[in-house]
Amino acid sequence: MNPRTVLAHLPPYQENSVLHELALGSESAFKQLYDRYWQSIYKVTKRYTKSSVLAEDIVQEIFSTLWNKRSEFTEVLHLEYYLMTMARNLTYKTLRKLAFEELAKSKFTEESILVDNTMDDLLLEKQYEQLLQQAVGLLPSQQKQVFQLAKVEGLSHEAIAKQLNISRLTVKTHMAKALQFIRHYLQPHVGTYVLQFVLFRILIS
Repeated sequence: MNPRTVLAHLPPYQENSVLHELALGSESAFKQLYDRYWQSIYKVTKRYTKSSVLAEDIVQEIFSTLWNKRSEFTEVLHLEYYLMTMARNLTYKTLRKLAFEELAKSKFTEESILVDNTMDDLLLEKQYEQLLQQAVGLLPSQQKQVFQLAKVEGLSHEAIAKQLNISRLTVKTHMAKALQFIRHYLQPHVGTYVLQFVLFRILIS
């Protein structure tokens, strides 16, 4: 999830003023910020969770934090970026938790010992790496090359286009097809939340 996702936001000087009013406990200021941002955050979050319920929960948690810690937001220079970063982090945390619960049910019985957070992370990381390697290994050669340059080496679409002597549109097309293939490949093999977690990890990497 890109925190720089375009949102219609207040001019900086007005936003700063509203944040100061919010810090003083103004419900009107809170409503103004909520009305301005909630829908965009909801749409982006639902895109990655594929769940209106989860998206609503994340939106609610973000704005609860905004209200409960309102005095800490007066120094925030770009509220849009800040809120979208919160949304990205909460989406990751939520999908990670649900994916582990889903994965644990398929790996352990109810009598199994409880595992700590470190084991949660190791189990999910192992599952993530295995699933991704399997799917990427089956991609057509150019899609695989573009995907690895983007997600392993961290190159931009522009840099990939230049290196492979293809257009940026072609790079974008290869990436879209690669992600679509990975989704279709994983779907029969994993639960809903493990799938969403893996795809989200790919998109934010």
